[in-house]
Amino acid sequence: MERKIHASEYGICFWSMGTFTSFLKNGKIRSKKLLALFQKDRTTYLKLVENGIWIPLPQIDFEDYCIKIKDLGEEFDDRWEKVLEYDGFNLEITDGMWISGLGSFLKFDEASYQGEGNEYTSDFGMKYFDSNKERWQTTLNGYKIYRDVHVDIPSGKYLLNIKGYARKEMIDVRVDKDAVNYGYQLELVKTDGFEGSPNPREDEYDFNIGGIIRARK
Repeated sequence: MERKIHASEYGICFWSMGTFTSFLKNGKIRSKKLLALFQKDRTTYLKLVENGIWIPLPQIDFEDYCIKIKDLGEEFDDRWEKVLEYDGFNLEITDGMWISGLGSFLKFDEASYQGEGNEYTSDFGMKYFDSNKERWQTTLNGYKIYRDVHVDIPSGKYLLNIKGYARKEMIDVRVDKDAVNYGYQLELVKTDGFEGSPNPREDEYDFNIGGIIRARK
C-alpha cells in the first residue's frame, strides 16, 4: 500500500515521539494546543528546529501526499517529475519517525499514538482509528484520510533531505479519490551532531508542489 498523509491545516511534519515529549517535559509545556503555540512563540519554534525535534512543511495544498523513504529503497518512477529539493534539516529520532498532518497538533494527545488500535465513530458517523503505527479517519462520504503514519527508522541524529514530486499526467481526484498527484521523497543522512539549523518557514523554502506547478501555467 502506498504511504499517504493528509496535509491537515495546510502542512505536514516529521518528528519522533521520544524526543518530542522530552522537549515538552523539559520545557514545562503543558498546553495541548501545540500548533498555535509553535506558530505564536518563535523562540520555542526555533528551538524545535535547531534541535531536530519537529520539522514542518508549512503552507502546502490541503490534500493527500505520497511519502517515500529513500533509505528504504523507495523511489518515484518515471511517471513523476521532481519539482523541488532542499537539504539538511535537523531531525533526531529515538523511536521511529512520525509523519503527520499539522492538524494533529491542534490538540495534541500523546495517548492516541499508543496501543495496537482503537476505532470509534463520531456522532456524525465518521470513523476514527488511533494506534502506535497509524492514525486515520473517514470523511462524511466514507473516504479514508491518514492523519499520522509511523515509519521504523533507527535511533540517531539525521540531516533530512526532502525532494518534492508531481505526476507528469495528473489524475482527477474527484473521480479517483485514492489517487495522489504530489509526493515527497525523504532521505535521512546520519550525523554526529547538528551544526546549522535551517528553518523551513523561511521565505527561501517553498514546499507547495501544487503552487509550483500552477505557477508554470
